[in-house]
Amino acid sequence: MLSFLLRRLNLLLITAFILTIIAFAIDQSVRIDNDIMQTTEHSYFLQYLSYLMNIFSGDLGYSSIDGQPLLARGLVFFASTLELCFVALLYSSLVAIPLGLLAGLFRNSTLDYMIMTVALVGLALPVFWVGVMVVLLPSIWGELLPVDGNLSLIYEVPVVTGFLLVDTLFVTEQYGMFAFIDRIAHLILPALVLSFFLITEIIRLTRHSMTMVMRSNYIKAAYAKGFSRRQIVFKHALRNALPPIIPQLRLQLSTVLSFAMTVEIVFNLDGIGEWLLSSLKSGDYLVLPVGVLIITGFILFLSILIEIIMVIISPLRRGSLYVDK
Repeated sequence: MLSFLLRRLNLLLITAFILTIIAFAIDQSVRIDNDIMQTTEHSYFLQYLSYLMNIFSGDLGYSSIDGQPLLARGLVFFASTLELCFVALLYSSLVAIPLGLLAGLFRNSTLDYMIMTVALVGLALPVFWVGVMVVLLPSIWGELLPVDGNLSLIYEVPVVTGFLLVDTLFVTEQYGMFAFIDRIAHLILPALVLSFFLITEIIRLTRHSMTMVMRSNYIKAAYAKGFSRRQIVFKHALRNALPPIIPQLRLQLSTVLSFAMTVEIVFNLDGIGEWLLSSLKSGDYLVLPVGVLIITGFILFLSILIEIIMVIISPLRRGSLYVDK
């Protein structure tokens, strides 16, 4: 176990080192192309070391538009993006896991074909097109489900955590629960659009995992002992079919974040995608390396964290560490 943790730490450090080099190269290119880099005789190596020190100190420069620290602003906007992804994942799990389990239990049946057809249609629809269609049909949603912005303008919510669902709870004395409910209303349609892709992936992964579990020897032994199908599914199959989905979903992190940034632009949400686009349009090009560091750093850290957690909680994955010994 210790050797596994050391290998993952080594992977984290090496990948983070490569990411900082890429961010540094983008930063230098942006500064040179826009004549905002002071003349210096220091070598690129010394400049890179200075850039690393700035990363550790949290000083990645200031916006040329409003003078705000880029890293602090980027983290606030990224928190809004993560909030959107979390709500979309919640939608997707509630819908896709039961459908995937049914498709796996009744594989190659009419029900299986219907579920997979719906999943493939959802995968074929471009997320940005679905978002545009939702925005163009506001009369269907009325005033209950807004299609623009993070929060209604009548609410002034100070930034505490960056997660508006949490920050709105700090102003309950002023607005009651109305700000929190308004934030949920603004999230419903964007999260629903983002969940199209996630639903398809979760259905596919759940169906495959459930099929493999139902074909395993211990399930056949449970049938031989006379257990009912309901007992086998709920007591044995489910607990073994769901955990393998988690490490597979982490491979889709970058895709989900890129789709979330697209949805933010379509729905005019204050997330990191909208922040990057509006800043670049305004000529604030220093946001680009900051955005690269925030997004790639999060994906890297969360991917390795999920892998470590799965090794800790899964006996099969933990036992695979000693196969070669």
